[in-house]
Amino acid sequence: MSERRSFSAEEARNLLRRARTGTLGTLNADGGIPYASLVNLGTDARGCPLILVSTLAWHTRNLLADPRGSVMVAEVPPQGDALTGARVTVMGRFSKVPAGDASRRYLARHPAAETYAGFGDFGFWRLEPERAHAVAGFGRIETIPANEMFPSADEMIALEEGAVQHMNDDHEDAVQRFAEKLLGAKPGGWKITAIDPDGADLRRGDDVLRLPFEAPVYSGGALRSLLAKLGAQTKD
Repeated sequence: MSERRSFSAEEARNLLRRARTGTLGTLNADGGIPYASLVNLGTDARGCPLILVSTLAWHTRNLLADPRGSVMVAEVPPQGDALTGARVTVMGRFSKVPAGDASRRYLARHPAAETYAGFGDFGFWRLEPERAHAVAGFGRIETIPANEMFPSADEMIALEEGAVQHMNDDHEDAVQRFAEKLLGAKPGGWKITAIDPDGADLRRGDDVLRLPFEAPVYSGGALRSLLAKLGAQTKD
C-alpha cells in the first residue's frame, strides 16, 4: 500500500492539467547557466507536459544541446502571500515528438496556436518526467516519483479520439449541459476536443474550458459510466 501523501500525485497532476502556461527551465547552451522562460502548456493523455516551440527561441536551442529540463506551474492566490498557492515542478528530459496526438491535445488547450503550429521552425516537445516536486502550503510538500504521478493510460489513449467524436456527434446536448451547468459557461456551440483520465477539454471558438472528473478513469467502461452520470446530473 502506498504512503498517504499530504499533496497527492492526483492533485499535482491536475494542477498541471489546469495550467495553460508555465515556466520552462533549460540549461543554456552557452555556458550551462539555467535559463527560465514562459511557455504555453498542454498535456498528453498521461499528463506529461507538451510544449510547442520554435528553433529560433533560446529554450529550443538549449534543449537541442541538452534535453534535461523542467516545467513549473503555479496557482497564485489573488491576494496575500503568493507562496501560499499550490505549485508543482516536473523534472525530466524533453524529446521532440511527431505532431499527431501532441498537436491535437495541445491545440485543444491553445486554439490560437493553430495559426503558427504548422510553421517549419515550430515543433512539439514532450517532457518525459523523472520526478515531480509539489508544494501546496505549509506542511504540504512532496517529491513524487514519475510512475506515481504519470501512470500508464494506454486504454484511454486508444479510445480518446473515438470517444471525443462520439460525444460530439451523438451527445451534443449533454456536452452543452456540461459547459453550462457544470462550468458556468454561456450555452451553445461547445465541443469536446480532448479527453484524458482526469477530465475533458471543451472549446467554443477561442474559449477553452476544463471539465475535471471527480476521480481518474482508465477504461472505456469507467469513462462511459462517468459521462452517463454527468449527463443524468445535468438534465432538467
